[in-house]
Amino acid sequence: MLLLRGLALLLVLILHWFDRSTAGVLFPVPSMALVVVGYSSLLFLLMRFIRWLQRPLNYLALDTVVATLAIYVTGGYHSSFFILYLFIIIGAAFQLELLRIAVVTLGIGFLYVGVCYISPAGLESPYAQYILAAKLLLLLVVAVLCGLLLEQLRRERQETEREREQVARLRALEQLQENFVLSVSHELRTPLTCIKTSVELLQATSSNLAEEQLDLIRTIGHHVSRLEALVADLLEITRLEAGQVTLARQPTDLTRLACRVVEALRPLIENKEQTIALHCPAPVAPVEVDRRRIEQVLTNILSNAIKFTPRQGRIEVTVTAVADGLQVCVADNGPGIPTGEQARIFDKFYVVADGRGRSGVGLGLYIARQLVELHGGQIWVESQPGRGSRFCFTLPSGAREAEG
Repeated sequence: MLLLRGLALLLVLILHWFDRSTAGVLFPVPSMALVVVGYSSLLFLLMRFIRWLQRPLNYLALDTVVATLAIYVTGGYHSSFFILYLFIIIGAAFQLELLRIAVVTLGIGFLYVGVCYISPAGLESPYAQYILAAKLLLLLVVAVLCGLLLEQLRRERQETEREREQVARLRALEQLQENFVLSVSHELRTPLTCIKTSVELLQATSSNLAEEQLDLIRTIGHHVSRLEALVADLLEITRLEAGQVTLARQPTDLTRLACRVVEALRPLIENKEQTIALHCPAPVAPVEVDRRRIEQVLTNILSNAIKFTPRQGRIEVTVTAVADGLQVCVADNGPGIPTGEQARIFDKFYVVADGRGRSGVGLGLYIARQLVELHGGQIWVESQPGRGSRFCFTLPSGAREAEG
């Protein structure tokens, strides 16, 4: 506050330097400036003890009275203390909305006209009237500009604060969801283990069971396995998003790793009478990756291809060297992915319906993307409806990881 008042008084003295008129001057401007300095210092001290003075609009009202007296004794219409009115209006603009600033400005304008009228300098000459009109116009322009600017700033601040609450609520909701998923996933593991153990015991004594009973047991076992996979995926997502997944890198032959994944999924492939081919156009150098995580990536992508590729369809897995690492692609001749959905295919819980109600929950490709990016690589899809899909990911040859 003292700094702004000091700036205002400095401008008063500068303007006085160019004003050589002595008409109506009852008290020298430099002396009056010292009086205003004393008033400001006293006001600053009293504000610590008088609560009424701690309110901006109250001390701005006192400033208006002091400025009016200073204008009266230092020349009326040509007094350089008029500049104090501008600072008062600017200060009021920080406290009031546009309409009230206009009312305050009109009040100060009428007060200024009155003090100039009764000042010894008077307002009889056309020059004095011209100066008065120009200064009133200046007051109005400053008030409107400050009001509009500060109103816009207030709106932006309110919008920012609203977004900040909103962000805080979303973060709290996300944390609640993560905690819920984590808690439910852990709680599901125990009953699933008990059910799975019971199914295994029943299968061990299957010689005493009828064929229909065996089918029921196999169905239970199948769905227990699906639930176990879902729980594992939910736990994996929770760890990935919390930054709790650490990569255990080691030199890995991606071609051999791809062969292992293909062999692990061969029963699913043969069940749908599909054909699968693994291509490696040229020998590729080992890459530093977490074998288990990249095997998980390829398993998720290949499982997706098997599910969506029709019976007796064709799947191709290709491993090739690229500029700074290796690229793995899984292509199929399935129905393809609609163009409008390709940008969201790697989003969490986003699924593309396969028309048979078995589209999954949208976690496999999301986990694959997270793990590839954790390795510092990229993953994408190329697809045309009716002409199949091609999922590719790259892995850098070094131990570079994604930042953040």
